Amino acid sequence: MRLRYQLVVAVMIITLVITSFLAGRQFQSMAALLPGGGGDAARLVAAALSAGGEGKPGGKADEVSLRPLETFQEVLSHMRQQYVSPIKNERDLTYGAVRGMLAVLRDDPYKDRYSRLLDPEEYRSFLEENEGHFGGIGAEIGVREVKPAAPLLNLKGSALVCPVCEADITSPKLYRIVIIAPLPDSPAERAGLQAGDHIIRVDGVSSAALGLGDTVRRIKGPPGTAVDLMIGREGLPKPLQVKVTRSVIKVRSVEYKVLPEGIGYLRLITFNDTTAGLIKKALKEMRAAGIRGLLLDLRNDAGGGLDVSVQVAGQFIGEGPVVYIQERGGPRQPRASSADARRIDLPLVVLINNGTASAAEILAGAIQDNDLGTLVGTTTFGKGLVQTVFPLHDGSALALTTARYLTPKLRDIDHKGISPDVQVEQPKGLEYIISPLSEKDAQGAAALNLLRQKMQGPVRAAA
Repeated sequence: MRLRYQLVVAVMIITLVITSFLAGRQFQSMAALLPGGGGDAARLVAAALSAGGEGKPGGKADEVSLRPLETFQEVLSHMRQQYVSPIKNERDLTYGAVRGMLAVLRDDPYKDRYSRLLDPEEYRSFLEENEGHFGGIGAEIGVREVKPAAPLLNLKGSALVCPVCEADITSPKLYRIVIIAPLPDSPAERAGLQAGDHIIRVDGVSSAALGLGDTVRRIKGPPGTAVDLMIGREGLPKPLQVKVTRSVIKVRSVEYKVLPEGIGYLRLITFNDTTAGLIKKALKEMRAAGIRGLLLDLRNDAGGGLDVSVQVAGQFIGEGPVVYIQERGGPRQPRASSADARRIDLPLVVLINNGTASAAEILAGAIQDNDLGTLVGTTTFGKGLVQTVFPLHDGSALALTTARYLTPKLRDIDHKGISPDVQVEQPKGLEYIISPLSEKDAQGAAALNLLRQKMQGPVRAAA
């Protein structure tokens, strides 16, 4: 009798455990599958329980603090019930809250300028850009921190302080949305936009109020339509008013040709899904044409994906680490080129400038650290952070900074850039509007002269 009683109790306990587990799984599933996500509380709690402690997957549920989610739910409830007008679009409320959280990251130790939320339309455009085509004006846009012209003072001439937290705000952080580089033969380039221009207004709306994501979204649009931009440019006393007509932008990621004296010219415009294959083809054809030296032009190349940059760099440095990735709480991890990588066997000169960014900086840094070529021009943009794109259930995506990268010699270039081996400035006022290798291209002329000198010596043997 006693044994039978114990068996019944054991079966009941097991049944309770299984039922609780299945209920929990069903709760999380409903949060994702029901229309609207099964209610805000369900979505928030399910997300918290699945996220784990301290942002680590697989953490214990009792390590998760639900207090921030409770606050969010309270505010949302008040807005739904008591705001003076009915809330018509709750998705905008959610997106606004997420963008607010991401904006706080700008003040973390990494001064993150790149984490952002992509709404479904922006995410589709992002995927199109990676495939080599999109609709817009044809310019890479980013965020740059700038120093205020003068400290902020009160009427008595003393430093300003926050009335709530009493923090010193004499020298607040300022950010500008800037054009990193206009694409060749794009509406942006034809309208006279230059790398370094900062966007003040888009169709009359302040970019400071919009932020990076909304600024990009407003600039993009159907081909044939126009966008009005107010542009600030260093050295000009007042802003420029520029109207740009959008078009379908088909990105030519690689251009190449054979110059006199057996010089190969290879220009990387951007890094997308087509770039690695096109470079391999270009190098093969130029070698077949008998080139004896290579001029690699990375100027105004705003970069692209990490994986693509590693594939491209492998075609210059051969086997070995291209870049080191430093994720939170983990050791530095080398990202090496593929097994079919080939070390460049020609004299090499690389052109860089302030528009050289991201993946283009990875390539330039790998070449410089491996002593494979000479960098000519001006210091690069200085983007040393890696973003991972996480698709979300409603068609949007989160681009989140998940790591920083270091060059093969473990140099951190974020906010610093890569300095050239030979500093050469373009003629003042023409820094970003000179056609490559034209008569006014001082950097191109200097690079070609240096390459000719290199070609007079013995050619490197392939390793």
